[in-house]
Amino acid sequence: MKCCQLTAGLLRTPIVIEEYAGTSDGRGGQTKQWTPILETRSHWRHASAYERLQAMKLNAGVLHRIYIRFAPGITAKHRLVKDGEPFQIRGVVDIEERHRWLELTVEEGQPT
Repeated sequence: MKCCQLTAGLLRTPIVIEEYAGTSDGRGGQTKQWTPILETRSHWRHASAYERLQAMKLNAGVLHRIYIRFAPGITAKHRLVKDGEPFQIRGVVDIEERHRWLELTVEEGQPT
């Protein structure tokens, strides 16, 4: 999808972007947990489904392309949550490198 085809009216699905970060446990240590860093609206497109044999186990997953307004700092280290379901971010593209829209490739069916 090209940048000029994206409009704010397509951003219908609310999502949360989270990062895995350490927080103090109150006893001098840290506990790692997913922390929300951005709440925004998105446009979803199904990309593909796959099955692969890995270590004698059949793994299946679904890839989606998600479009959001540009937000600096979003990387594959983050995850996306939609309706309480986490999705692993596999790739982030600044569409046309204009800092207007991001295309996130996300995967479901995989642990995050």
